[in-house]
Amino acid sequence: MSDNARVNAILTPGNQFLFYDQSTQEVIAIQAPLVFDDDFIGAGHTAGIPAAGSPTAGYAWVKKIVGTAPPTVALATNAAGGQIACTLAATSEKEDAALYWNDNLSLDATKGLVFAARVALSVLPSASGVQCVWGMGSAWIDGPNNRSYYLSFGATGNGNILMMSQDGVTQNAIATSVTVLAGAFHNYRIDCSNVADIQFWIDGVKVSSLNQIGFAATGANAILQAYMSAYKPSGTGVATITADAIAATNFR
Repeated sequence: MSDNARVNAILTPGNQFLFYDQSTQEVIAIQAPLVFDDDFIGAGHTAGIPAAGSPTAGYAWVKKIVGTAPPTVALATNAAGGQIACTLAATSEKEDAALYWNDNLSLDATKGLVFAARVALSVLPSASGVQCVWGMGSAWIDGPNNRSYYLSFGATGNGNILMMSQDGVTQNAIATSVTVLAGAFHNYRIDCSNVADIQFWIDGVKVSSLNQIGFAATGANAILQAYMSAYKPSGTGVATITADAIAATNFR
């Protein structure tokens, strides 16, 4: 592999082999006990995202739509690299546009789990109470902050990025001091290699401090699903979150 590719072949602490692109902060190939990687490319996505409760065989995702406007969860047309967007409408009502695994919880945070996503806030949350979240969580419930367990990034107004967690004991929503611009893609990673010290990374830079966030859930409570949502409890606020890629691995 050429030096121009700026790709390192490395071994993880658990001796899993992976390729890491230094220019994009993305893991681009990996061998591990569990690997999920979706770039939202191909005809399967263009058929439309199945509704929650009615998954399609062989397709990982469903969408949960709350609101009559309605909000949408859909593939972005002819987007480079494949993209999927959760979009709120300007109608004054409660709305949720959520993308997840139909509550099929498969990602064990206690097994060296690493979640990564390339995400843009195409439209920043525009009003109080409007939020976007992306990461992992337990079963869907009304309001992403009401989920029983989660490890996620989040954003409210002004593009300020939060580190969010709920392990059944402690709930966190901690500012990262990172502010993003509308439409700008960034690489986000949540590393659960040490559940006493969950690491949050943005564009290859660690934004959590040592032992700032732990995850005390164990057993079935620690098993999560990939989850992305734009949500508002009421009002006319809008937001759009767009994912170019979502990936997850367990290293043991």
